[in-house]
Amino acid sequence: MTVETSSQLVEFLRSLRAVREYTPEPVSDDVVQDIIEVGRWSGSASNNQWAELVVVTDPAVKQLITDGGVRAAAGSAVSFVIVTPGDAERHDLEVLDEGRLVERFLLAASAHGLGANIGTLEAEGPATVKRALGIPDARRVWSVVTVGHTDQAAFAARTRNPRAGRKPVLEFAHWERYAS
Repeated sequence: MTVETSSQLVEFLRSLRAVREYTPEPVSDDVVQDIIEVGRWSGSASNNQWAELVVVTDPAVKQLITDGGVRAAAGSAVSFVIVTPGDAERHDLEVLDEGRLVERFLLAASAHGLGANIGTLEAEGPATVKRALGIPDARRVWSVVTVGHTDQAAFAARTRNPRAGRKPVLEFAHWERYAS
């Protein structure tokens, strides 16, 4: 890999932003399949590959997901509901792997010029979504990745928020020892 390519990839990684507002334009099946394939190759603890997903495009089910706490689902072209075994003894590993998978979905969507975001189901949201999608009660459902074409005007209005930037590197990274 060349320095120029490395710089371009780092810039791509840094450009990832949370998108919550989408246009009604659909996402092609080929792109959805590509995003799924990227996720399928996401790393997992001891290569257990315990995460699964349910791909949701049905507006009624996306509304249930929205009602369950993931506000962007109803407007998304597609929502990926992540399912893990729900093994209490491996909870931390499942959560770590789920985060890795989510980041892959977000990056794959961005590579296709799409917006994406993660949302988490709240209160009765997991139970409602499990019932709607036929997911067994014992399985864990919490994270949902929403994907679609970015509503540029809504996105621009939200990113004008002063919180949209990043804190200085000296407040983020500590060298050799933690310093407050």
